[in-house]
Amino acid sequence: MPKRNTEESLISNSCPKRIRLDNTSQDVLTVKDLCDLIQYATLRHTHNIMKPSWFSVCGDERVSRVNVMILDGLTQTHFYRYFTHFKHLRNKYNCRWTLAPSSGDLMSDLLNSDIKQSEEQIKISASLIMNPVIRRFGLKASGLSSFLLTEADMIKHNFPVKGGRGFEEFVCTPCEGAVIDSSPLFGLDCEMCLTCAGLELTRVSVVDSSGKCVLDELVKPPNPILNYYTRFSGITSLMLKSVTTRLEDVQTKILQLLPPDAVLVGHSLDNDLRVLHLIHRHVMDTSLLYRKEFGQRFKLKHLADVILNRKIQSEERMGHDPCEDALAALHLAQYFITKGPRKVVEDHLEDLWEFSPDSGSDHVTSCVNHSSSLAFGHALYKSGQSSLFLSRTTDMCDSLSNQLCRRQYCSTDREVVCVFRRVVQSYSLSVLQFTDNLQQTPATTQQHLQQMAQCLRKMCVLYVGPLPDETTEKQIHKLFRRCGRVQTLRFLYNTYGVHAEVVFDHLEGAQLAVDHLNGHQISDQCHIKVRRPVDESFLDLDERVFERQHDILNDHMIYVCNLSSKPHHHDDLQQTFRQFGPIQRIMRPSVHAGKLHRHAFIKFERSESARAAVGVTLQMGNRKLSVCQALTPPHMTSWTHTQTVVTETAEHEEGCDMRCLSDVQQLQMEQQMRKLDGKVGKVFRALEKNCLSIVILPGMSSGDVDYLGLCFININNDHTI
Repeated sequence: MPKRNTEESLISNSCPKRIRLDNTSQDVLTVKDLCDLIQYATLRHTHNIMKPSWFSVCGDERVSRVNVMILDGLTQTHFYRYFTHFKHLRNKYNCRWTLAPSSGDLMSDLLNSDIKQSEEQIKISASLIMNPVIRRFGLKASGLSSFLLTEADMIKHNFPVKGGRGFEEFVCTPCEGAVIDSSPLFGLDCEMCLTCAGLELTRVSVVDSSGKCVLDELVKPPNPILNYYTRFSGITSLMLKSVTTRLEDVQTKILQLLPPDAVLVGHSLDNDLRVLHLIHRHVMDTSLLYRKEFGQRFKLKHLADVILNRKIQSEERMGHDPCEDALAALHLAQYFITKGPRKVVEDHLEDLWEFSPDSGSDHVTSCVNHSSSLAFGHALYKSGQSSLFLSRTTDMCDSLSNQLCRRQYCSTDREVVCVFRRVVQSYSLSVLQFTDNLQQTPATTQQHLQQMAQCLRKMCVLYVGPLPDETTEKQIHKLFRRCGRVQTLRFLYNTYGVHAEVVFDHLEGAQLAVDHLNGHQISDQCHIKVRRPVDESFLDLDERVFERQHDILNDHMIYVCNLSSKPHHHDDLQQTFRQFGPIQRIMRPSVHAGKLHRHAFIKFERSESARAAVGVTLQMGNRKLSVCQALTPPHMTSWTHTQTVVTETAEHEEGCDMRCLSDVQQLQMEQQMRKLDGKVGKVFRALEKNCLSIVILPGMSSGDVDYLGLCFININNDHTI
């Protein structure tokens, strides 16, 4: 099957993220390609997995989880035969790829597939990979913005956030500017006392990026003080006796002090911001940068001693010095940003995280010796991530340990969806398998696939006539190839007058021929009719064509025919259509000896350009071009089995000795496709924002025929549970 290069992109208006699937190096995905993508998405921060060459995401660090749905028993033929019923697959997934049929168990192939690690990764010990800092930030994180707390992190750790419960009266800083690597850092530390209203502010200190103390104020609480906490704060009643500064005063000073892109740094900074009654968007917390296991935190005094080689909070001195603590937090953050998480962990693995090279040395040696080939399931488990497999079948993945993958078998596909929606947030990788409820026998399945393939082929079939007796195949072929590549042409004599059956390679060719050649005068007294097959399965053909015209994959694309086969005319083609808008690419397969096909698919950067180009009379040299909206998905080469053009003369039309499915079976099949698509929609809506979603129609091999599969890929940009 010839291949055509494709390039699909998903662009979200609500999220600054772009997926680009670049198919310049390959044309049909394999299960291994999907395994490489899933490995990259889940292990890129811990195992230096190489990014697949055909896939790239701008800002791919935002991808949080991976969900895979396997629609067992379905092929590409199913999707395009029952195109109407796959509403969610058509509209929610902007990327479709042809998938080579899988020869085995997809789930087992995935979790048992080997990950190929770089030489650099082989040298990384198991202790480094499992370190909580590396698990959080990865090995390559760099730059100030990589270490800011996200809004979700702030909510999780009880930071004051705008609109949060209990923070309605808090003051918001006007710092809404974008943070870049050169944005200024400000160290912040507060001391507090206990009043009848709870903890209240008694002293606040702020240092700038250079370490200069720019604010150091004592603050008088409005409520009676019950405990000064002098041992820790150093504050006494005598110190506050003559103080008139109030909380509102220091809030005003801090707001005036901070520039729009300021980043506040502190140790357990949430406590300081709460006592200040202050909401600030850009924060770094050193207690969350230098992480410990199980949510425990290092003390600031210990971090300053180990990392900065500095003694703070001396026991000889009464209370803490907030300027000193703010400066220590600032320097710890600057050190982390400068060194990066990997260097920080490597330099302080023993003195901070108390890892001894002697302890667990056999395990480390074993990991290094086997790191060149490690099963994906084991790597996922060792990186601290969990995986889930939900299916109706009970014979899947029996070789996999429950420790590596939680498996739950459900009685129905509906139960698969219900269980997943309850636990969607708990797993880094989830795989859902939906099975075919019709329980067809292999013979019935083969028959149905043949019927569907024949149905798709008939969409490209036209009947032409009546023709004058002296008409030749060459004349008809020359006439119809203006609209597209003709796959087969044969004359039919068992009708009233001579007719011809013309089969186009692409649906666009058939559509153009119906639009432009119906009623064409072929001789002085003969106007031919160009018609599609007329039977009950094609009564809705106009609706099918309309759906494909509005397929999201084709809204930027047009089909052009009656081109010259000479390569040097390619520049003329680009010049002709550039007037409608910027062109992303022109897809025009070659034939042989440097010649090109007489048709091309042109992809514009904007859908408006594609619409403008359709319906306009265009000419290149002495050739009048035929143009229409693209109907063939970019990942397909043809709606028919591609072969060389054949002309035949036959007295009897060769029919297909194949029984169609009964009306009841056909209705059941349509209902099943609609139900499966509905389950895909429910699962997609349950995915959290930035979850990579992959839907697989595995395809199948039946005898000597491979029925190709399909792969749908998208990232959920909206959290709509």
